[in-house]
Amino acid sequence: MDQNTGYVKAIVGGRGKKNVNLSLNRATDSTRQPGSTFKVLSAYAPAIDTMGYTLSTTIVDEPYRYANGRAVNNWNSGYRGTVTVKKAIADSMNVCAVKTITAITPQLGYDYLCNFGITTLVDNRVEKDGSVTSDIHQPLALGGITDGVTNLEMTAAYATIANLGTYTQPAFYSQVIDENGRVLLDRTTPTTHTVLKESTAVLLTEAMESVVTSGTGTACQLDNMPVAGKTGTTEAYNDLWFVGYTPYYTCAVWSGYDNNEKLPDYARNFHKNLWKKVMNRIH
Repeated sequence: MDQNTGYVKAIVGGRGKKNVNLSLNRATDSTRQPGSTFKVLSAYAPAIDTMGYTLSTTIVDEPYRYANGRAVNNWNSGYRGTVTVKKAIADSMNVCAVKTITAITPQLGYDYLCNFGITTLVDNRVEKDGSVTSDIHQPLALGGITDGVTNLEMTAAYATIANLGTYTQPAFYSQVIDENGRVLLDRTTPTTHTVLKESTAVLLTEAMESVVTSGTGTACQLDNMPVAGKTGTTEAYNDLWFVGYTPYYTCAVWSGYDNNEKLPDYARNFHKNLWKKVMNRIH
Protein backbone atom coordinates (compact mmCIF):
# COMPACT_ATOMS: atom_id res chain seq x y z
CA MET A 1 0.00 0.00 0.00
CA ASP A 2 1.20 3.51 -0.79
CA GLN A 3 0.78 5.14 2.60
CA ASN A 4 0.71 8.62 1.07
CA THR A 5 -2.27 7.98 -1.23
CA GLY A 6 -4.01 4.93 0.23
CA TYR A 7 -3.78 3.02 -3.06
CA VAL A 8 -3.26 -0.71 -2.69
CA LYS A 9 -0.49 -1.54 -5.16
CA ALA A 10 -0.49 -5.32 -4.82
CA ILE A 11 -2.38 -7.97 -2.88
CA VAL A 12 -2.01 -11.74 -2.63
CA GLY A 13 -4.72 -13.83 -1.02
CA GLY A 14 -2.96 -17.16 -0.79
CA ARG A 15 -0.17 -19.36 -2.12
CA GLY A 16 -0.35 -21.23 -5.40
CA LYS A 17 -2.13 -20.50 -8.67
CA LYS A 18 -5.51 -18.78 -8.65
CA ASN A 19 -7.72 -21.26 -10.52
CA VAL A 20 -11.21 -19.97 -9.69
CA ASN A 21 -13.01 -16.64 -9.46
CA LEU A 22 -14.22 -15.28 -6.12
CA SER A 23 -12.01 -17.68 -4.16
CA LEU A 24 -10.96 -16.98 -0.59
CA ASN A 25 -8.72 -13.93 -0.37
CA ARG A 26 -6.96 -14.28 2.98
CA ALA A 27 -5.63 -10.74 2.78
CA THR A 28 -9.10 -9.21 2.87
CA ASP A 29 -11.45 -11.90 4.23
CA SER A 30 -9.60 -14.04 6.78
CA THR A 31 -9.41 -12.75 10.34
CA ARG A 32 -6.34 -13.96 12.21
CA GLN A 33 -4.82 -13.30 15.62
CA PRO A 34 -2.35 -10.39 15.29
CA GLY A 35 0.02 -11.31 18.12
CA SER A 36 2.67 -8.73 18.99
CA THR A 37 1.90 -6.49 16.02
CA PHE A 38 -0.85 -5.10 18.28
CA LYS A 39 1.63 -3.88 20.93
CA VAL A 40 2.46 -0.73 19.00
CA LEU A 41 -1.14 0.06 18.04
CA SER A 42 -2.94 -0.73 21.30
CA ALA A 43 -0.36 0.12 23.96
CA TYR A 44 2.59 2.25 22.91
CA ALA A 45 0.89 4.53 20.36
CA PRO A 46 -1.75 5.78 22.81
CA ALA A 47 0.77 5.90 25.68
CA ILE A 48 3.06 8.21 23.71
CA ASP A 49 0.29 10.15 22.00
CA THR A 50 -1.82 11.07 25.03
CA MET A 51 -0.27 9.78 28.27
CA GLY A 52 3.13 11.47 28.27
CA TYR A 53 5.28 8.42 27.48
CA THR A 54 8.48 8.81 25.44
CA LEU A 55 10.91 6.28 24.00
CA SER A 56 13.05 6.86 27.09
CA THR A 57 10.25 6.11 29.57
CA THR A 58 11.28 3.11 31.64
CA ILE A 59 9.24 -0.02 32.40
CA VAL A 60 10.32 -2.86 34.68
CA ASP A 61 10.33 -6.19 32.87
CA GLU A 62 9.61 -8.63 35.69
CA PRO A 63 7.17 -11.39 36.67
CA TYR A 64 3.69 -9.92 36.28
CA ARG A 65 0.09 -11.13 36.34
CA TYR A 66 -3.13 -10.13 34.67
CA ALA A 67 -5.96 -8.90 36.89
CA ASN A 68 -7.40 -12.44 36.87
CA GLY A 69 -4.20 -13.81 38.35
CA ARG A 70 -2.86 -15.50 35.23
CA ALA A 71 0.84 -14.93 34.60
CA VAL A 72 2.05 -12.84 31.66
CA ASN A 73 4.78 -14.82 29.92
CA ASN A 74 7.57 -13.29 27.87
CA TRP A 75 8.23 -15.09 24.60
CA ASN A 76 11.89 -15.66 25.54
CA SER A 77 10.99 -16.85 29.09
CA GLY A 78 13.34 -14.33 30.71
CA TYR A 79 13.17 -10.87 32.25
CA ARG A 80 15.41 -7.86 31.63
CA GLY A 81 14.64 -5.62 34.59
CA THR A 82 14.32 -1.89 33.88
CA VAL A 83 14.16 -1.14 30.15
CA THR A 84 13.09 1.77 27.96
CA VAL A 85 9.96 1.82 25.82
CA LYS A 86 12.22 1.75 22.75
CA LYS A 87 13.92 -1.43 23.97
CA ALA A 88 10.59 -3.00 24.92
CA ILE A 89 9.33 -2.45 21.37
CA ALA A 90 12.56 -3.62 19.72
CA ASP A 91 12.66 -6.89 21.66
CA SER A 92 8.86 -7.34 21.82
CA MET A 93 8.63 -7.73 25.60
CA ASN A 94 5.18 -8.99 26.60
CA VAL A 95 5.24 -7.87 30.23
CA CYS A 96 6.12 -4.28 29.26
CA ALA A 97 3.27 -4.09 26.75
CA VAL A 98 0.71 -5.44 29.24
CA LYS A 99 1.97 -3.08 31.95
CA THR A 100 1.63 -0.18 29.51
CA ILE A 101 -1.95 -0.94 28.46
CA THR A 102 -2.86 -1.48 32.12
CA ALA A 103 -1.48 1.96 32.98
CA ILE A 104 -3.26 3.75 30.11
CA THR A 105 -6.39 1.52 30.42
CA PRO A 106 -7.51 -1.11 27.89
CA GLN A 107 -10.39 1.19 26.93
CA LEU A 108 -7.96 3.79 25.57
CA GLY A 109 -6.06 1.09 23.69
CA TYR A 110 -9.32 -0.18 22.20
CA ASP A 111 -10.35 3.33 21.14
CA TYR A 112 -7.05 3.88 19.36
CA LEU A 113 -7.33 0.56 17.54
CA CYS A 114 -10.75 1.57 16.24
CA ASN A 115 -9.30 4.89 15.10
CA PHE A 116 -6.51 2.97 13.33
CA GLY A 117 -9.26 1.38 11.22
CA ILE A 118 -9.52 -2.03 12.90
CA THR A 119 -13.21 -2.95 12.48
CA THR A 120 -13.23 -6.54 13.76
CA LEU A 121 -12.91 -5.81 17.48
CA VAL A 122 -15.63 -6.81 19.93
CA ASP A 123 -16.90 -4.12 22.29
CA ASN A 124 -19.54 -6.13 24.14
CA ARG A 125 -21.20 -9.19 22.61
CA VAL A 126 -23.55 -11.78 24.06
CA GLU A 127 -22.65 -15.23 22.70
CA LYS A 128 -25.06 -18.09 21.99
CA ASP A 129 -24.29 -19.71 25.33
CA GLY A 130 -25.17 -16.50 27.17
CA SER A 131 -21.60 -15.50 27.97
CA VAL A 132 -20.43 -11.96 27.26
CA THR A 133 -17.35 -11.34 25.12
CA SER A 134 -15.29 -8.16 25.00
CA ASP A 135 -11.86 -7.25 23.66
CA ILE A 136 -11.51 -4.37 26.12
CA HIS A 137 -9.10 -6.17 28.44
CA GLN A 138 -5.38 -6.44 29.22
CA PRO A 139 -4.55 -9.19 26.64
CA LEU A 140 -5.47 -6.64 23.94
CA ALA A 141 -1.86 -5.44 24.27
CA LEU A 142 -0.60 -8.79 22.96
CA GLY A 143 -3.24 -9.21 20.26
CA GLY A 144 -5.47 -11.42 22.40
CA ILE A 145 -8.79 -10.67 20.71
CA THR A 146 -11.96 -12.58 19.91
CA ASP A 147 -12.23 -12.57 16.12
CA GLY A 148 -8.82 -11.56 14.80
CA VAL A 149 -7.90 -8.95 12.19
CA THR A 150 -7.48 -8.85 8.42
CA ASN A 151 -4.19 -8.30 6.68
CA LEU A 152 -5.62 -5.32 4.79
CA GLU A 153 -6.64 -3.48 7.97
CA MET A 154 -3.29 -4.20 9.61
CA THR A 155 -1.54 -2.76 6.57
CA ALA A 156 -3.67 0.39 6.71
CA ALA A 157 -3.09 0.77 10.46
CA TYR A 158 0.69 0.69 10.10
CA ALA A 159 0.47 2.91 7.01
CA THR A 160 -1.07 5.47 9.37
CA ILE A 161 2.18 5.64 11.35
CA ALA A 162 4.19 5.74 8.12
CA ASN A 163 1.98 8.64 6.98
CA LEU A 164 2.87 10.68 10.07
CA GLY A 165 -0.31 9.83 11.95
CA THR A 166 -2.94 10.25 9.22
CA TYR A 167 -5.10 7.21 8.43
CA THR A 168 -6.00 6.75 4.77
CA GLN A 169 -8.74 4.33 3.77
CA PRO A 170 -7.32 1.69 1.39
CA ALA A 171 -8.42 2.16 -2.23
CA PHE A 172 -8.31 -0.39 -5.04
CA TYR A 173 -9.22 1.93 -7.91
CA SER A 174 -9.08 5.62 -8.81
CA GLN A 175 -12.17 6.07 -11.00
CA VAL A 176 -14.84 4.11 -12.85
CA ILE A 177 -15.99 5.93 -16.00
CA ASP A 178 -18.78 4.86 -18.37
CA GLU A 179 -18.66 4.93 -22.17
CA ASN A 180 -19.94 8.51 -22.20
CA GLY A 181 -17.19 9.75 -19.92
CA ARG A 182 -19.39 10.05 -16.84
CA VAL A 183 -17.61 9.33 -13.55
CA LEU A 184 -19.60 6.58 -11.80
CA LEU A 185 -17.21 5.96 -8.91
CA ASP A 186 -14.44 8.24 -7.71
CA ARG A 187 -11.65 7.47 -5.25
CA THR A 188 -9.15 10.06 -6.45
CA THR A 189 -9.57 12.04 -3.23
CA PRO A 190 -8.38 9.91 -0.30
CA THR A 191 -10.65 9.39 2.72
CA THR A 192 -8.53 10.32 5.73
CA HIS A 193 -8.60 11.19 9.41
CA THR A 194 -5.98 11.99 12.02
CA VAL A 195 -5.05 9.27 14.51
CA LEU A 196 -1.72 10.38 15.98
CA LYS A 197 0.29 13.53 16.47
CA GLU A 198 3.06 13.75 13.91
CA SER A 199 5.62 13.66 16.73
CA THR A 200 4.14 10.37 18.00
CA ALA A 201 4.43 8.79 14.57
CA VAL A 202 8.06 9.88 14.30
CA LEU A 203 8.90 8.34 17.68
CA LEU A 204 7.12 5.07 16.85
CA THR A 205 8.99 4.90 13.55
CA GLU A 206 12.29 5.37 15.36
CA ALA A 207 11.40 2.59 17.79
CA MET A 208 10.31 0.23 15.02
CA GLU A 209 13.46 0.93 13.02
CA SER A 210 15.28 -0.59 15.99
CA VAL A 211 13.08 -3.70 15.62
CA VAL A 212 14.67 -4.17 12.20
CA THR A 213 18.23 -3.05 12.96
CA SER A 214 18.73 -4.92 16.22
CA GLY A 215 15.48 -6.52 17.45
CA THR A 216 13.12 -9.30 16.40
CA GLY A 217 12.88 -8.18 12.75
CA THR A 218 16.51 -8.14 11.59
CA ALA A 219 15.68 -10.58 8.77
CA CYS A 220 13.60 -7.80 7.15
CA GLN A 221 16.43 -5.37 6.46
CA LEU A 222 16.40 -4.04 2.89
CA ASP A 223 19.26 -3.01 0.61
CA ASN A 224 19.94 0.72 1.03
CA MET A 225 16.45 1.42 2.36
CA PRO A 226 15.28 2.26 5.91
CA VAL A 227 12.63 -0.06 7.32
CA ALA A 228 10.39 0.26 10.38
CA GLY A 229 8.08 -2.52 11.44
CA LYS A 230 6.91 -5.08 13.96
CA THR A 231 6.92 -8.82 14.20
CA GLY A 232 3.98 -10.79 15.54
CA THR A 233 3.78 -14.38 16.72
CA THR A 234 0.88 -16.07 18.46
CA GLU A 235 1.63 -18.28 21.44
CA ALA A 236 1.31 -21.62 19.64
CA TYR A 237 2.98 -20.47 16.38
CA ASN A 238 -0.32 -20.59 14.48
CA ASP A 239 0.08 -17.06 13.11
CA LEU A 240 3.27 -15.26 12.11
CA TRP A 241 3.33 -11.63 10.97
CA PHE A 242 5.65 -8.91 9.84
CA VAL A 243 4.11 -5.51 9.21
CA GLY A 244 6.56 -2.88 8.09
CA TYR A 245 7.11 0.19 5.97
CA THR A 246 9.67 2.27 4.14
CA PRO A 247 9.35 5.94 3.14
CA TYR A 248 7.37 4.68 0.11
CA TYR A 249 5.28 1.60 0.88
CA THR A 250 3.69 -0.32 3.76
CA CYS A 251 3.35 -4.09 3.55
CA ALA A 252 1.99 -6.81 5.85
CA VAL A 253 2.75 -10.49 5.45
CA TRP A 254 0.84 -13.14 7.41
CA SER A 255 1.87 -16.77 7.39
CA GLY A 256 -0.19 -19.68 8.67
CA TYR A 257 -2.66 -22.47 7.92
CA ASP A 258 -6.40 -22.09 7.35
CA ASN A 259 -7.06 -24.90 9.84
CA ASN A 260 -5.02 -23.11 12.52
CA GLU A 261 -2.33 -25.78 12.48
CA LYS A 262 0.92 -24.99 14.27
CA LEU A 263 3.68 -23.85 11.91
CA PRO A 264 6.71 -26.17 11.89
CA ASP A 265 10.13 -24.90 12.93
CA TYR A 266 11.44 -24.63 9.37
CA ALA A 267 8.58 -22.30 8.35
CA ARG A 268 8.89 -19.72 11.12
CA ASN A 269 10.89 -17.19 9.11
CA PHE A 270 8.98 -17.64 5.87
CA HIS A 271 6.95 -14.46 6.35
CA LYS A 272 10.03 -12.32 6.97
CA ASN A 273 11.89 -13.73 3.97
CA LEU A 274 8.85 -13.13 1.77
CA TRP A 275 8.43 -9.56 3.03
CA LYS A 276 12.08 -8.81 2.30
CA LYS A 277 12.01 -10.33 -1.20
CA VAL A 278 8.83 -8.51 -2.22
CA MET A 279 9.92 -5.16 -0.81
CA ASN A 280 13.47 -5.33 -2.17
CA ARG A 281 12.03 -5.99 -5.62
CA ILE A 282 9.43 -3.22 -5.57
CA HIS A 283 11.90 -0.67 -4.28
